[in-house]
Amino acid sequence: MATVRSKLSVVLALILGVGCGGDGGDGDGDTSGDGDGRGDGGPARTCKRGVLAETPPGAAFGGKLAWWYNWAIDPSGTDHGVEFVPMTWGGNDVTRAIPAGSDYLLGFNEPNFHAQADLTAEEAAALWPQVEAQAATTGAALVSPAMNYCGPAQNCNGTSPYQYLRDFFAACDGCRVDYVAVHWYNCDLPSLRDYLEPGGGLEGFEQFGKPIWLTEFSCDPGASVAEQEAYMRAAIPYLEASPHVFRYAWFSAGPIPNAKLIADDGSPTALGQVYLDLPSDCP
Repeated sequence: MATVRSKLSVVLALILGVGCGGDGGDGDGDTSGDGDGRGDGGPARTCKRGVLAETPPGAAFGGKLAWWYNWAIDPSGTDHGVEFVPMTWGGNDVTRAIPAGSDYLLGFNEPNFHAQADLTAEEAAALWPQVEAQAATTGAALVSPAMNYCGPAQNCNGTSPYQYLRDFFAACDGCRVDYVAVHWYNCDLPSLRDYLEPGGGLEGFEQFGKPIWLTEFSCDPGASVAEQEAYMRAAIPYLEASPHVFRYAWFSAGPIPNAKLIADDGSPTALGQVYLDLPSDCP
């Protein structure tokens, strides 16, 4: 994950009208679709719901979630029927084998943050053929580097996630990228919608013409459990209905304790039960 306070400082700047954005783009790069709903952005409805968690989801989550991940190549704990999606977190992971049977591979984690994967767009592009080779071992679809606003600028390889992806695609001409991954921690539905869709105060990730994975989202660390729940109840119906969002994962990890969905024993917290009970296309 990224330093949440750094993210929020940029988000607040954007709300106040002093944030930085890019100048538009067409999202170059190949999209690979194979007819099973991966990478084609078609109208088919599938189970989108997932979780980012340090603790593996327990048996109660089986059949209620499509997937989970933990910022790593390999899962931890017991498989309870929830698909694990590996992540090539940073440059040191590009030669590591991904688990057999993996259908998807997540790209670098917030590479525009020095505190995270810490790669320029050009460095990420230069490493991407090795990520493609990892995915090829299982036929996995590829999810782009996971992006968010970064700040202050001296701690970043660029502050705008939109501009970073444009630079990445320009430097990685002909590279295979099936989906775009993004993170967001502002605690209201209008800003989430604005972040993803074009036409508002922000540019929107739909500009890249690829289905979106929202791989981290929740309220910020200062929000109460009640505020986390209120945001969840507002955001989930939107994400479920959006034809541009392929998958999403609530942030359930130590840095935001009031957002946690999974107790230490793998069972749902009270907020986790709300997450499981909200309507979805999951079985």
